[in-house]
Formats: sequence, C-alpha cells, structure tokens
Amino acid sequence: MAWIEFEGRRVRIEAGDTVASALFRHGVRTFTRSIKSHRRRGLTCLTGDCANCLVRVDDEPGMRSCITPARDGMRVEREGGVPSVERDLLAALDRLHPLLPVGFYSKTFIRPRLAWTVAERLIRGATGIGRLPTGVRPRISQVRHLHVEVLVIGAGVAGLSAALSASEGGRSVLLCDEGEPGWLVAPGPTIERICSLAEAVQRAASITTLWHHAAVGIYEGPLVPLAGPERLVHVHPERVVVATGALESLQTFRGNDLPGVWLGRGAARLAGRHGLSPGRRAVIVAETAEALEHLGALGSSGSKLVAVVASDEIPAPTAGARVIRGGAVMAALGRRGVRAVVIRTERGSERIACDTLVLSTRRFPRDALLRMAADLPPSGEAVVGAGEVVAPGCSLDEAEQSGALAGRGEAVPISEPPAPGLGAEGLVCPCEDVSVADLERAWEEGWRSSEILKRYTTATMGPCRGALCGWALAAFARARGADALASARTTARPPARPVRLEQLAAGVHEVVEKRTGLHHLHVSRGARVDWSGRWKRPFTYGDWRDEHRAVRERVSLMDVGTLGKFLIGGPDGRELLERVLPCRVESLEPGRCRYVVVLDEGGYVMDDGILCALGDGRAYLTSTSGGAERMEAWLRGWADRWGLRAHIVDRTSALGAINVAGPRARELLSRLTDDPVDASAFPYGAHRHLTVAGVPCRAIRVGFVGELSFELHHPRSRGFELWTALEQSGADLGVRPHGLDALDVLRLEKGHPYLGQDTLPDDHPDKLGLGWTVAMDKPWFVGRVALQRMRELPLERRLVGLELDGDASSLRGMPLALDGRVVGRVTSCALSPALGRSIGLGWLRAVDGGFPQVLRAGSAQARVVPTPFYDPEGVRVRA
Repeated sequence: MAWIEFEGRRVRIEAGDTVASALFRHGVRTFTRSIKSHRRRGLTCLTGDCANCLVRVDDEPGMRSCITPARDGMRVEREGGVPSVERDLLAALDRLHPLLPVGFYSKTFIRPRLAWTVAERLIRGATGIGRLPTGVRPRISQVRHLHVEVLVIGAGVAGLSAALSASEGGRSVLLCDEGEPGWLVAPGPTIERICSLAEAVQRAASITTLWHHAAVGIYEGPLVPLAGPERLVHVHPERVVVATGALESLQTFRGNDLPGVWLGRGAARLAGRHGLSPGRRAVIVAETAEALEHLGALGSSGSKLVAVVASDEIPAPTAGARVIRGGAVMAALGRRGVRAVVIRTERGSERIACDTLVLSTRRFPRDALLRMAADLPPSGEAVVGAGEVVAPGCSLDEAEQSGALAGRGEAVPISEPPAPGLGAEGLVCPCEDVSVADLERAWEEGWRSSEILKRYTTATMGPCRGALCGWALAAFARARGADALASARTTARPPARPVRLEQLAAGVHEVVEKRTGLHHLHVSRGARVDWSGRWKRPFTYGDWRDEHRAVRERVSLMDVGTLGKFLIGGPDGRELLERVLPCRVESLEPGRCRYVVVLDEGGYVMDDGILCALGDGRAYLTSTSGGAERMEAWLRGWADRWGLRAHIVDRTSALGAINVAGPRARELLSRLTDDPVDASAFPYGAHRHLTVAGVPCRAIRVGFVGELSFELHHPRSRGFELWTALEQSGADLGVRPHGLDALDVLRLEKGHPYLGQDTLPDDHPDKLGLGWTVAMDKPWFVGRVALQRMRELPLERRLVGLELDGDASSLRGMPLALDGRVVGRVTSCALSPALGRSIGLGWLRAVDGGFPQVLRAGSAQARVVPTPFYDPEGVRVRA
C-alpha cells in the first residue's frame, strides 16, 4: 500500500493518482488560499492552467497538485493561511475588500516614504503562494541542442496528426508534450482518437517524441526551449506547429471562485480518470457539444445531476436532469464551498441547492506560444497553429484535418474565438483576486486599455499568466469602447508554463571548452589543467617555484596560443587602427611592435595587446586571452560605422604561440634557426619572420615576464613539432615549461596588471599607470574626448604597488585600511621568490587630496612602493 504524508496524516494513494486526486479522495476541498483576499480555492481545471491547487511537495512550493503524480513517501503541505489553510485568520481581508480598492498600495503608502517600509513587511507576510526553501542546493541540469525540420508542440489530436503528416517524405519531426498523449483527457471518443494516432506516431521512424517536456517559449530563430525533468532541450526547427489546444472559460458571477466550481473538462477527468465524484448534487452549464460527454462522466461517477443550464443548440441530455434553456448563472452561494447556485431564467432568478457547479462553456485557445512567435519576424512566419488553438471548439475530424494541413506546411483555417460574456460581479482574475468591480474602478480612474489595466490591477499577472482571464480582460476593454489596440490581448511573454529557475539555468556549468593545439601535450607532461575564462590551460607542471626559477635563471616555455591574433589590412587598415587605438600608429615602422591599450568611448581600458607593423600598411594585433571575440567585434563595428575599407582576419584559431623566456632563450633559439636572433639584429620591441626547427614563425620580442623572451606565433598544426624541438634542444640548458601559477608571480614582480583582476570597468589609463601609452596630441581616437575631460579632474583612485609584511599570499581581496577607514583593496599579492618579500597590487583612493603611503591589509602592514618591483630599469628584458 502506498501513502503520502499530508500535514501529519497518512493519505492512501492508488494507481494513476495525482496529488490532487489523492487529497480529494481523502476529503480535502480547500487546497490553498488566494494571494490577496485569502479566499478558499479548490480544484477547478485539472490541467495545470489555474493556480487553485498549488501545494508544497517535498519542501518545494507552488507545485500544481492536479498534474503532479503522487509517489509513495511524498510530503505534501498546503500553504497560504495563518495559522492554517483550513482555518485562516487572514480570511478577514476578504470582508475588508471594499476598504482595499484596486491601487490601494500605490495610493496609500506613497507618503510618507517610511510608511511603505513598514507596510511592505506586513504585506509580504500576508501574501504569496509559499515559502522558498533556503537551504536546498540547486540541481543544475544539462542542456541539449536538437536540430529538426519540424517541431510539433502538443500531443492531442491535432498535434499527433501534424507530426504524422510532417513526417511524410522522411522529414525529421520532433513531437513534445508537457505530459503524454491524452494525459489530461477524460475517457471518451477524444482519448480513443488520440490513442489511435499515438500508435501511428510510435511506428513512424522519422518522428522523435519527448514526453514531459514543456515548451517554455518561442524565440527568434525560431528557437524553442523545452523544460524537461532532467534537462533543458534547445530545439532549433525550421518550422513549428503549435497544437496546445483550448481551455474552457471561467464565467464571471458572484462566487465563481468557490471550491466546488469546476471547469467541465476538469470535472470529467476527475470522474473518468480517477473514479471520483466531484460532488453529490451537480448543476452543469452546457454550452458546447462536449458537455454531453461531461454529463455522462459525472453521472457514471455517482453525481446526481439536478439541473442542466443548456444553450438552445445543445440537445437535451438523456439523463433525467432538469434542463433550463437560455439560463445563466448569477451566483454561486456558500462559505466553505458551493451550497447553491442562482440561475437567471425567463421567469426570473431561481435558487438551486447543489454542491457542485460544472462549467462546460465555450473554449478559448491556449495561444501564448503563437502570440510570442507573431512578434518575431521572420521566425513568426515559420510558426503555425493547428486544432483548437486556432479553431476553439472544433470537432475531432476538424482538429485532425487542421493538424495534417499544418504538418504539410499548408494554410490552416482559423476561426475567431467567441467573445466572452462578463457578468456584473465575480472575479475576472482568480490568481490576483481582481474582480469586475476592480476593473470598473480602474476604468473610471482613467486606465483605459488592457495593457495598463493589467499593470494597475495586476490582472493576468498571477501564476496562470492570463490563461483564465486574458480574454476576459481584453473583452472588458472592448465592451467599454476601447479601440482595437487598447482592447488587444496583453503581451505574451515566456515562460508559457511554470518552470524552475534552476531549469532555466541548465547548461551554465557546460562552458564551451576551448583548448590550444598543445593541450594533450601539457597533460602528458603532468600539467594541472583548469579553467582560465573559457580556455583550459596548464596552471602548473608540479612545482610552480621551480618553473619560476627556470624563467628567471635558465629558459622556459609557455603555451600562449590563447592570445587573440588578428591580421589587419586593406586600403584603410592603418586608418582604422589610427582611429581606434590611442597610440600613434603611423609612426610605427615595419618590423617594430608596440604595447597598446584599447579604450571604449568612455575612455576606459577594455583590452590590451601588442601591435606589430607589417609592410604595405598591414598590421598584426594581439589581444588578451579570451578577448578575441570582443576585439574582432570592436574593430569590425568601427570599420562598418566609418565605412572604411579595412580587412580584419581573426587568426586566433589558426595560429598557436609559444613564449620562449629566460636569460638563455636566445641561446636556445639560435640552436634551431639560421636566422639572426642577436640583440642588434633582433632588438627588444621588434618582430621578425623566423624559421625555428623548420616551422615558420612570427617572432615578437616582448617581455611580460620581465626576461628576455620571444613569442613564436606559428601554424597551430605544427605546434607539437615546435614545442618538442625546443624541449629537446634545451634539455642541457635546463628548459622546462611554466604555467599560469608561475606567470601570475612573474608578471606581478614586473608590476604588470591583469585586466579583469587588477582593473575595474571604469579604469582609464592614468588610473592604471598607463598614461604613457596614450598620445593625447593625436587629433582624435576612440575615447579621447572622455579621457581629456577626466584628465581635467583630480585623480581619485589609482592602482599602486604594495610591499607587505610577512607571507601575504592570502591577502588578495583584503581591504586596505587607513586609521580604520577602508580606502582600497588588494587585487594581487604573492611572496616573490626573486625578491624574497611579499608584494602586491591594489586600488587606493585619495584621502584629503593625497594618496596615503602606509596602510593595513588585515593584520599586515602595506606600504606603497614604485613598480616594477623586479628589474625596474628593464635591463634583463632588453638583453
């Protein structure tokens, strides 16, 4: 025997039970309380469209109990009442509704400001649909991408038919549904047709099915994310068929939200699927032919049909219930649930005792996905509807034909849904407790379109996203004379169905892994490889101190293939660089290179790199690791804006780069090349074409590590050949590779900042001590105007070098304090092997017009000192 735990009681569950059906069998009629007025809410639709059955399941709030399968051992609680849902003291708010009119918060708490601070805490405590768990670890699921020719959303008659017709000719088709075929349909002709079509779908080889995957939205592309139980599937189809069906309208009358008021399909599903009677004495409103099926389901479940309020076109039911032609429901009466209904007849109003009111009314399409696509040209042209979503109330044959046409890409007949009738009383939006009277008041106050009525009254903004009230809100505006635009449906926005935030975050941990051409070589050398941005890079090969020593005393290799690499040419290539870069480009002779910073329009540093001048007006530009995409977009954007004839070729993926650094770097290179590499032939700040170990390279004399070094940019496919040749030839020189751990200390000893670690988004060159890279005597460059204005202001913050007491390796991020006042922050720090003391970089704010020289970083003293710390004259790097 299987059980669920419900508020301290054990509730038996049977095969096929949902949480809602199990609780209903147990006698539960009030499932939750409304958000604002704390009115009782009971089962209504049983399709997951309304918010009347939200419960807490296994500590997760807001679960739709009507479509949540019951499992043995599940813990279920109701939420929304004080002290309980069944006996809620806050239900008194319902009686105070006349004193809390629409817009009450905005009108009452606008002044004084302090009033809202106090009231907000009380309001938050009295409203909402449940408490969020704070100690639960997110379950970040995976993301999967699927490319198909046709995506069909919805596995009803129309959706199944669309999938079958779309698969003709071998087209790839994906059919998805929030549940399974027919899972929300009561026994009868509809489920029989669905089962027959579903069997044919399973036999079709080119149709893939994804059950229990809800379409979240339709985005430009088209792109359709499907939220599943274990993953988020991004579907990239050529065409989309939306077959999401229709929903019966909730008529507006007094008491239309009481427990015991059902939509017809929900009542029939409870009776037919779960064998439960919605009530002992039922009144049914029959406006569609399908209502006759609902009558049969209710009768077979044991409900006594006391009256049928039928429209003239509905045949008289065979059951012995009394038939009232042309009548309308005026009110549902009761306190804890329906006890009677008031029917308006030709002879006046009549009260009928009952405990169940079933509304088998006209249907309105679940068209949120279609409306999302309509605003996304050209994607919207590839999205069509089929079945009741475009023809609500259509027959089974019409739905199947509609699906077949949509699947083949042919035109589908579309019919307008009927105009919903609005009574003088009752709730339009049960989720937000917005009544007809609230809409009337808002209209009188001047809020005269459906969009601003939505914002002012919060109608359609509840958990059901307007499924029950969207059409009624638009009809209200239309009935009061609003034009077509003002009375249009409110904007449909994702998610179309409820989805967890952790599901939307699927794939955040699945970063696209970028590797250099030497990745496997590093692994074979014992490197500890980890993430550096989007790249996988070696951090150390065992002992970073030995790697550091190799750079400072011998010779070392580092894979720097992650650098962005661009070839820039064309008639206006030099002109583009002159305008974009703040340094002088024209004065850079072929064969020379220069360190450059890249500024945005605000004068802030966004990247840096090395600019190498080539012949014929061409140039070779590098950027930071991970900055290649941004740099390319930046250059192309300015070239297009100015209409320059400049060609930009991103060579990042095609070229690898190896940095050969250390006092014996020249000695190592000379063993592998016949090209001159001596200081006179290849000075610091130059670049040359070298052939090293038979591999053509562009060698650049730069020194990020502060030692003699050569960056060898080479064809990526020959990186392994070049690296192994360097290792073998330098074995007697003590060559060894170094990783990012050693590089972090090496560059810090030279006082070189890491962009992103030592910098902030609003840093201009002067703050970083890089003012020397900017030629302010140039007439114009990107960011010059802003930089000129900032130079006229006193410098309020700058990056400084720090000398710290003791081993300060763990002080990164530590605030810098002066007399107990925080005036800065340590951004980088390390115990330098070359200097024998702790050094760092940090931000420092001006204090009383000057920059302090002695500060505290935690328990350590920090003194501001000049940079570079190591070889301040640059003798070693220019060797």
